[in-house]
Amino acid sequence: MDLKRATWIGVVTYIISFILGISIMYLLGIDPSQGSELPNSVLYINIIITIIVAGFFTWFYFKVKTGKGVKVKPSAKEGALFGVVLIIVGFILDLIIFGISSVATDVEQNIIKYYSNPLFWVALVLFLITTTVVGHILKKVKK
Repeated sequence: MDLKRATWIGVVTYIISFILGISIMYLLGIDPSQGSELPNSVLYINIIITIIVAGFFTWFYFKVKTGKGVKVKPSAKEGALFGVVLIIVGFILDLIIFGISSVATDVEQNIIKYYSNPLFWVALVLFLITTTVVGHILKKVKK
């Protein structure tokens, strides 16, 4: 595992998922500041977007050479580890964004309520499954 590379790819994955998610909300006429009060339809769309983005960046992580000219060898285990790194990066960025949002606006952002939504946990499990499956498939394709 290339932890430094996985972390940076995690940041990019988070930012792209965040931008796409916010864009979808604006297109649907939904105020993103509603936070944990978003309709389930938006959450479903954002789960799909996140899984697609995670799949792409997992592929990128395994297929593109590092600055040292080597690739990370794909496997289900490496995919799962990559997914865990992305989840940790996402959690840290969530804390930062929720903190900044709470300070910058008069609206209290409740991260506990956000994380207690069952759809969040479904998305998290699907996310980890996605990175694991992509690693497994790429290992099979490589053979």
